[in-house]
Amino acid sequence: MKKFSLFLISISAVICFLLTVNFVFAQTEVCEPSVQTFNVTLLAVVCGAGVDAINPCEFAILILLMASMLAAESEHITKDRKKALYTGITFIVGIFIAYFLMGIGLMEFIRKYTLNFSGYFYKIIGALAIIIGLLNIKDYFWYGKGFLMEVPLSWRPKMKGLIRGITTPVGGFLIALLVSLFLLPCTAGPYVVILGMLAHKVTFSKALSYLVLYNLIFILPMLAIVLLIYYGLSPERAENWRQKKLRLLHLVAGIILIGLGIAILGKWI
Repeated sequence: MKKFSLFLISISAVICFLLTVNFVFAQTEVCEPSVQTFNVTLLAVVCGAGVDAINPCEFAILILLMASMLAAESEHITKDRKKALYTGITFIVGIFIAYFLMGIGLMEFIRKYTLNFSGYFYKIIGALAIIIGLLNIKDYFWYGKGFLMEVPLSWRPKMKGLIRGITTPVGGFLIALLVSLFLLPCTAGPYVVILGMLAHKVTFSKALSYLVLYNLIFILPMLAIVLLIYYGLSPERAENWRQKKLRLLHLVAGIILIGLGIAILGKWI
């Protein structure tokens, strides 16, 4: 476990180093800083999306959904696992659409109302990334104490009730639109940081392509969980893995976010 932790930490450090170097080279290509001339690198978006994608909250939701579907099917002779697969996929599609649309709305809000003081706002985005990163690292060392970078405990019973009530693929899609709101406390941090960068650094059309990429990366682990459980991995085993790696996921996310925050404050992006 310790060796694995050190390995992930090392990989995260290398990623942040490469991100910093990339930012420095990108900066040298800019003649005058402005909204039009700055570029957000592909690596920055991938790193932010990667942090969001390894959030334990989304793992827990997909595991619960698949467990509920398979448990319901076990009462019938047919045990139609395909229904669970289709429901899981439509649930993920619902999450993707909800986050993509929320991203567009928030990005345009930031672009419209912060452009006049973009310099100060950009510093706020950098500081926010560092704060969220530190809170994630806190969850590695002191999980459950103080503010938790996950879905609030008081929200979880309602969210679990909604997920357990899903019985069809259409229901999975519709409930996903609502559940996406429950996920915001544990996934919004990296998203807001990247959206702030996009709002001030690229055109709207280019930002849309970055948002598509970001959200595709965001849903990849969820899709992997659905497929693994469909092809035989038990939900109990998947949940045990999530519990064992819970703190480590927070640590990796925290390190990457702090790296992004330092890059922003250092004006490398």
